[in-house]
Amino acid sequence: MNSGKFFIFAATLAFTVLTARADDSNSVAQDWETLTNFSMPTPPMDWNTNPPTQEQLDKFNDAEAAAASREADQARQFYLNFPGDTNAIGARLLEVAALQAAVHYGATNRLDTLDAREETLIDDTNIPEGDRYELRLDQVGREIKAADDSGGDVNAAEESAGRELVKEFPDGPAGYQLLTDQAMSGDLLKMHDLATVMADSGGPKELTDYGTSLLNQLNIVGKPLPIHFKAEDGSEIDSTTLSNKVVLVDFWASWCAPCVASIPGLVKLYGEYHAKGLEIVGINFDDDTNAAQKCIDEHHMQWPQDFGGYGADNYYGRIYGETIPYVWLADKKGIVQDIHGRVDTEAKIEKLLAR
Repeated sequence: MNSGKFFIFAATLAFTVLTARADDSNSVAQDWETLTNFSMPTPPMDWNTNPPTQEQLDKFNDAEAAAASREADQARQFYLNFPGDTNAIGARLLEVAALQAAVHYGATNRLDTLDAREETLIDDTNIPEGDRYELRLDQVGREIKAADDSGGDVNAAEESAGRELVKEFPDGPAGYQLLTDQAMSGDLLKMHDLATVMADSGGPKELTDYGTSLLNQLNIVGKPLPIHFKAEDGSEIDSTTLSNKVVLVDFWASWCAPCVASIPGLVKLYGEYHAKGLEIVGINFDDDTNAAQKCIDEHHMQWPQDFGGYGADNYYGRIYGETIPYVWLADKKGIVQDIHGRVDTEAKIEKLLAR
């Protein structure tokens, strides 16, 4: 998962601040108005036609960082001077938003201050939970980026962050997304562990279902392949028609970039191994069947497809999850042997065909 998606730009929290009610005191109200009328420097207009040099960019970024730092200091002064004012919490949020901007533009000397202010706000239950959650995401983004920049274990950083987020903010989606990414690329024990954390988080069903669906996938390993549908040509696709074949089940959609990227490899595998006993079955998640069929035609996907759509109408997605792509492999006896079929696919197929 890209850590950049966690960065909170100043405008996000500034909006929260600007909607707060001003104090009745004229002097306080004036200070608040001055504080919230702040604006960052804007790039010169001629940069649209004459791109700046790196030196000019660096100078501009320094000016942005300095302006944001001044705004952070003024916001802090406001809530220290007027701790009982109705906008004191807003000023604390604005300080953090300005510090985030300052660090973003290169003021790394403000990073420790930013960490401390965020930590204080996250622990303060008087701060709206939505703001506390966004602040926590900003911390997580920096932690993951730091692991990446230092050559550390990014997967371990994402897993740790996901566990913490699911525990601290079970109603927020980011922790579940991080853990799902790690579960889908881990071994079965790891997958079971992380799926259980998500399923038992106490969060809303639409989020705990991330874990439940993964547990449902784990539960089919060693059991008969649960595939049964009628293909477009009217033929039945089930345990009988798939008997004595190694079966690869591809869960995909035309709008899913990783799914589409894997299609040429599947077409190649089908061409090499179909005559030797491999069958591929597609479980499609497109709401637009025409888009799916166009993709199928363009890539010459010759295997049967189930067009279940996206959401509650897709039986397989409802039970086994909509975090596609994922691939299952079943042996000639129709028993599911692998739910990580996107990894070492050809070697696994050859091994199953040889049995």
